Amino acid sequence: MLDKILFDNKTNVLLGKMLDRAALNQKVISANVANVGTPGYRRLGVTFGNELKNAMKSGADKLKRTNPKHLPSTGRLNKVNPEVVMVDDGYSNGINNVNIDREMVEIAKNQLDFNTAAKLMSLKFNQLRTAIRGR
Repeated sequence: MLDKILFDNKTNVLLGKMLDRAALNQKVISANVANVGTPGYRRLGVTFGNELKNAMKSGADKLKRTNPKHLPSTGRLNKVNPEVVMVDDGYSNGINNVNIDREMVEIAKNQLDFNTAAKLMSLKFNQLRTAIRGR
């Protein structure tokens, strides 16, 4: 049971992907804020949620485990990456489609997402460290 918790490769990959998304999202939000007064600038966003859900549900390309001690396959999860897309939500401030209030909310949400993923990753490493030390 302990090996499933400590060496769950799917969870490790998922946490890494969450951190990747949060880092890319921070760059995109920063670009939006920096261009709030730029005429014609189009707001950017990050897509990731639906692709991640589909990859998590998909079991089609899993490797066959011939021994229960083998690490499980992460399937399509390794191939899913966050992508930057142009967002057209119908908002216009007369200069472009960046709403500074919305961007500030997005920064706060993104920080929470990043902190959560980082904390979970830290807890997993602490569990592994504790298991190695035997305490």
